[in-house]
Amino acid sequence: MKIIVTGSEGFVGTALCSKLEKKKDIEVVRIDRKLGIEAAQIGDYLSGDVYAVIHLAAQTSVFNTDLHQIEQDNIATFIEVVQQCNKHNVRLVYASSSTANHGNTTSLYGLSKRFDEEFALLYAKSAIGVRLHNVYGPDPRPGTLLHVLMNNSQVTLFNAGENVRCFTHVDDATDGLIAACGFKDYRRKIVNVVNLEHTRVADFAEEVRKYNNVQLIYDDQCRERDNVTQAVDPKVFTIPLPYRSYREGLKQIFAPNVGIG
Repeated sequence: MKIIVTGSEGFVGTALCSKLEKKKDIEVVRIDRKLGIEAAQIGDYLSGDVYAVIHLAAQTSVFNTDLHQIEQDNIATFIEVVQQCNKHNVRLVYASSSTANHGNTTSLYGLSKRFDEEFALLYAKSAIGVRLHNVYGPDPRPGTLLHVLMNNSQVTLFNAGENVRCFTHVDDATDGLIAACGFKDYRRKIVNVVNLEHTRVADFAEEVRKYNNVQLIYDDQCRERDNVTQAVDPKVFTIPLPYRSYREGLKQIFAPNVGIG
């Protein structure tokens, strides 16, 4: 069984490919700009026994101001991936985002993910969008909250750390993506993969501080493009997984040899 992963060298892609490659019956084909292969070239790799494409390649920050790059990578490339999967009759699982949920969108990044969902609903023969929610884990992506907390001695929390997120461990996120590949009910076009534990950024940061003593500064100022509460749409089916709490997830990262209490 062959599975193609675009964005294979990114944060989620690396974890996903590592998990898939441990399965003896799966051949993983990696597509990533870092490997010199653009996701828009996916048609060149769809001949033969391809079971599914897991499309992760995208610009991923709400604070990215390069609107042209977001348009190219998140919209134009997505359209090409859908069309090629349709042409070759290959199942498509693509990473959407909590920012696609109405009320959560504050940037072109969120708009691009909402566009992808709407486009797939209309034009993709057999695609499922997986809304990932604030994914964190070991070796976090630069610019994310955990990366900042792990790589600085002093960190400022905007809006006094009152922003609320559903922090989802990368192992749970990748399990959700793999589970989506096996869905037989094509009526489910969009699903959530999310730890439904609504957590203040301040509580997440304070938990990290227990392990590395990072100094936290609380600033009442809100950042542009920041959303106070990243809501989960209850009308969208959530893949049932044994999601770990953020405390369990952080303990796994910082103290992996200590039992979870």
